[in-house]
Amino acid sequence: MFSKLAFKNVTKSIRDYTIYFLTMTFGVCLFYMFNSIDSQAAMMKLSTSQYQSMKMLTAAIGYVSVFISVILGFLIVYANGFLIKRRKKELGIYMTLGMNKGKISRILIAETFLIGLFALGVGLLVGVFAAQGLSVVTAKMFEVSLKSFQFTFSMQAFYKTLLYFGIIFLVVMVFNTISISRLKLIDLLTAGRKNESLKIKRLWISVLLFLVSAACLAAAYRLIIQNGMMSFGADFTWSIVLGCVGTLLFFFSLSGFLLRVVQANKKLYFKNLNMFVLRQINSKINTTFLSMSVICVMLLITIGTLSTGMGMSNAMTSNIKNTTPYDASFTYVYHQDDPKKQIQDIAKKMLADKIDLNHYAKEYVQLNYYDSKLTYSEFHFDRELLKQNFGDAAASQIESELPQSPVEVLPLSDYNKALALQGKPTVDIGNHEFLINCTVGQLFPQFNRYLKSDGVLTINGKKLTPAFKAVKQISMTTAMSGSDAGTVIVPDDVVKGLSRTQEILNVNYKPGADEEPLLTQLDTVYNKTAMENETIFRPYDMMSTRNKIYAQSVGLSTMISYLAIYIGLVFLITSAAILALQQLSEASDNAARYGLLRKLGAEEKMVNRSLFTQIGIYFFIPLSLAVVHSIVGIKVANNAVSLLGHMDILGNTLVTAAVFLVIYGGYFLATYFGSRSILRQSENSL
Repeated sequence: MFSKLAFKNVTKSIRDYTIYFLTMTFGVCLFYMFNSIDSQAAMMKLSTSQYQSMKMLTAAIGYVSVFISVILGFLIVYANGFLIKRRKKELGIYMTLGMNKGKISRILIAETFLIGLFALGVGLLVGVFAAQGLSVVTAKMFEVSLKSFQFTFSMQAFYKTLLYFGIIFLVVMVFNTISISRLKLIDLLTAGRKNESLKIKRLWISVLLFLVSAACLAAAYRLIIQNGMMSFGADFTWSIVLGCVGTLLFFFSLSGFLLRVVQANKKLYFKNLNMFVLRQINSKINTTFLSMSVICVMLLITIGTLSTGMGMSNAMTSNIKNTTPYDASFTYVYHQDDPKKQIQDIAKKMLADKIDLNHYAKEYVQLNYYDSKLTYSEFHFDRELLKQNFGDAAASQIESELPQSPVEVLPLSDYNKALALQGKPTVDIGNHEFLINCTVGQLFPQFNRYLKSDGVLTINGKKLTPAFKAVKQISMTTAMSGSDAGTVIVPDDVVKGLSRTQEILNVNYKPGADEEPLLTQLDTVYNKTAMENETIFRPYDMMSTRNKIYAQSVGLSTMISYLAIYIGLVFLITSAAILALQQLSEASDNAARYGLLRKLGAEEKMVNRSLFTQIGIYFFIPLSLAVVHSIVGIKVANNAVSLLGHMDILGNTLVTAAVFLVIYGGYFLATYFGSRSILRQSENSL
């Protein structure tokens, strides 16, 4: 009996459940699709490094999925509450006919189970097919080919989806039971006639709080711009706190402030049904300010993750070609306090340990760095330039630390050997000249300013002048990112008598050579046991290879992109769904008011326009503040990411705008047409 009644209720109220159903389906689809990535690895030709990156990606998505399930659970519970509110009169009739609350709860549990089961089935079906497309995208991002395309189904993702959403629906059922047990018959039958109570009764208080919110937000923007997201100290914490407080006060005071502003323009206030629309907004925003604030923050996170997350991953990979000029680099920091470990030639030491680089390498060159006895204070860093390129917080840190750091020098002959190994033309300088090489882009203006001012350096008793008016930007080692904060290139005779600080051996493999045998031999010879027992010491402190860096970079960029898309889409549909459900419930509650407008002579076109305007304002207000927040956030994030590479702000913004137009705009239109349908149904039933 209950199952039949529940089935009839679901089919009868299918329009009410449409957004609820589509949102759950979309959530299930995304959840399965991203959690099935581990099954896609079987189709790809992955190296050891790429396989490790894939495992890291899978683990990261697994952890994030727990957070995502909480968000989706909140959405489904929240949506269910609105659906119960939408059907309060119907439930009141059940109670009037003698049905007790326990039986009503069972009907709702059956309805929730039917909708949940259907959404779970459709979402999994769509997710399974969408995952096949994701596998192709993943292969492209990892820059590997598919062994052979085959249809994959991840049992692990399937069971995980069933478990997580099963728990969510169980919580929903418990929530429904508790909600029904607290309802009273009089409240159910008169729910549609009750108005929301205003939190702020005096308009001047709303105006004052609005100004306070604007001050809080302005202070938050100033602090985050000064901080530059380079440190997470007090300024960063206060920027978050003030931003949250300002956002909360903005929505808390908005209805009264908006009413005051529009009332000042009598022509606008009394035009068409603007007075009715404004009063509707005034009665609702003030009582839903908390949910509007949360939605605004979620939309901010969505814009941030979609626009900067993918841009960050592209910035990380775009500069890899410049920072990996050699197949492999071995870096050895000189041990001044241990004579036994002071080697002069890394390759010879390896050969003595039975590792012949000539077997693997086509060519290799060792670079020898020396201590100039100078510090970076010689270059007179300008604070304003540092602030422009790093932000206030980072500029203060760099200004306090970098000037005390020692400057290394490199002989011109070594520098030219490194250039020749990269296939680049060599350079020539005079006997009393120097040049500066740097790969940290934010420091270029500092060094160029110094070089153009004809600064003089005294190294090892010799005065040197700039050979070039601009800094050189050559990567002298294979690394994940540019890390040369400024090396001075000098004539060879200048370094005589100076202490050696580090050695870098750069290697290019023979054509078609596989580096795995070399890495295996290195791990075997310089094993942990031998190193701990000091029977042998390794002639390098760090090794990096182009293949490993590419694999790590691609893996990291893929992880950032996927997490950005995953979190961004879930937050976007959650925000849009909550707004949609609120407005559908609002339309149901205000059916009598719109019916009264028609009886007073308002044309259908005018009523529809007022409904469109009201829903549009509800959707636009949290989005507009989120956009303002994101403009500041993206600017700061771009400055931080510029340390890794250039981020395409325009392209990422256009992609984000397109995603919002399709999903957020789609929810808006669905809400408008759904609300209009509810009002027409209510009019026909009168």
